[in-house]
Amino acid sequence: VFGPAALPLEVGIQHALLGFVLMQFVVNRITGARSLITPVSYEVIPFLSRFAMQTASAVAAEGLPPSVALATTLMGSALVNIAAGFLFWIIALLPGAKSGGVSRLLPPALQAGLFAAIGWSLYELSFETLSLAQPIAMLRNGSLFGWASARLWLPANALGGFLWMASQRTSHPALFPTFVIAITLSTHLVRLTSATTQAEARADGWLMPETSGRPFWDLLNSRDFGSVRFDLIFNADALGELISAVLFGPLINTVLNLVLIGPVWVGDESLKVDRELKAHAVGSLVIGAAGGYSNYIAISNTAIHLKCGGSDRLSCDVAAAVAALFLLFHPLFGVIGYVPTLVVAATCVYIGLDFLNDNLVTPLNSGNLSTAAASWLVFGCCQQIGILWGAVLGVICCQLCRRVQRGGHEKAE
Repeated sequence: VFGPAALPLEVGIQHALLGFVLMQFVVNRITGARSLITPVSYEVIPFLSRFAMQTASAVAAEGLPPSVALATTLMGSALVNIAAGFLFWIIALLPGAKSGGVSRLLPPALQAGLFAAIGWSLYELSFETLSLAQPIAMLRNGSLFGWASARLWLPANALGGFLWMASQRTSHPALFPTFVIAITLSTHLVRLTSATTQAEARADGWLMPETSGRPFWDLLNSRDFGSVRFDLIFNADALGELISAVLFGPLINTVLNLVLIGPVWVGDESLKVDRELKAHAVGSLVIGAAGGYSNYIAISNTAIHLKCGGSDRLSCDVAAAVAALFLLFHPLFGVIGYVPTLVVAATCVYIGLDFLNDNLVTPLNSGNLSTAAASWLVFGCCQQIGILWGAVLGVICCQLCRRVQRGGHEKAE
């Protein structure tokens, strides 16, 4: 989010760490589960990233200091969390919340199309991480396969594709950490062998920007409410990104994950969706007020946590405590400057491919052509008119189809 907008990475990392620490701690106090992990929201990244870049560009065009863009971006993130918190509480009060009926608010085909669109946004984010333009734009202007760009995005795609294929064969918790360590060591081995300095590697786009770390209160100081440009938040483009971040990040994914987490969830009684939604509501409001990044329950992270032996609430508190250690002791931030950009870009490719495969390819392979056609149609609409308006159009069309089908059944009877 902060890198593509040229905002301080140190503050961005603090932003993410604070969100995880607070959300994990709050949810762990309220949840009915013995073990539940609430990591950062990947789905919010593309929307908040575009909002941050729009804000930074507008601020720079007016000749204002970058601190204005930083304060405005942090305020936008806070508004996403606060809005999500109120919506969580409202959904928790719905009659179907206790039984999981809220999962029927969006038809499966519409869900698939929307998640596929989010997957494509995450894939595009891999190019932005490498300081490249979006792939379609590069394809049109003929720069996609030029050496300056291909030397970066081709390895990122190859590594991301490899990680995705490996994840299809094994769900071992050591897979991703091994991947990150292997790419990091390989990159620095090549750098040392070729006598390339860190500054040269960073200038060529192979390493993340250098971070020396800042005290944790810098995040609090960055939230300068007097510098916030609300006119840059409440314009059509920015609101579209922020509303999409609320809907397709914490809201939809939290509801669906709470409904679908049954096979991996460990608790003393059946999961009460309304209780978990209220836990997320309180957590979202807390991190919104404190200035943290969006977090919510994740099935995969919870499953990995369980496989690693984290079967009680204490283990979840330990995970939050480790994140708090990085937040409070800022010299640890220096590690970020040694991380290869390929690690971040390949991770975006991996997650993007996973979303696209699950929501566009799998329905085709399963032979469910009607669902596949509908999901592809929603995905195409989102690419043409944006995810937010694509979702609105999809909901309207789905409701119309239901009414037509219901009328046909009634006529037949």
